[in-house]
Amino acid sequence: MSDSNSSLLKRYLKLPDQLEAAIAGLDDDQLDLSMGTGWSIREYVHHTVEGEQMWQLFLKAILGQDGIQIPIQWYFALTQDEWAKRWASGKRAVGPSLGLYRASTASLVELLSNVPAEAWKHSGCVTWPDEEEETNLGVRDIVLMHLGHVEHHTGDIRAIRAEHGA
Repeated sequence: MSDSNSSLLKRYLKLPDQLEAAIAGLDDDQLDLSMGTGWSIREYVHHTVEGEQMWQLFLKAILGQDGIQIPIQWYFALTQDEWAKRWASGKRAVGPSLGLYRASTASLVELLSNVPAEAWKHSGCVTWPDEEEETNLGVRDIVLMHLGHVEHHTGDIRAIRAEHGA
């Protein structure tokens, strides 16, 4: 594995710490704070973990079959708000999701640290909603995408906290 991939995985391994730090000190009621519209802190936590779970599966598919069509159309069939409702993201405790996130992130880093270097060159194709052209995403692209996803949503959580002085 290249040094750049190794440093990327070190950053990835810290994602659970970033998410947990964003909600540190909040009680269960405060997890339900929002900006008035949009998701609550609780919903952002679940969305972040569930997104990582989906993309981990796709990463494993790509590692096994270079060039695969990433099977995500089922998710695009509904809005993210609808998935949050169907998956009860506004009601569930965050502890189990955070535990899963920590374990699955460590497991993925272990996997990506041990695959042959050639596997990092594998990619898959996705057609995003409202786009006709396929996008080719490599292993590194997906890891970077999730790093940005967590940074974005921990920013959302911090903004909600600031709005409520929490």
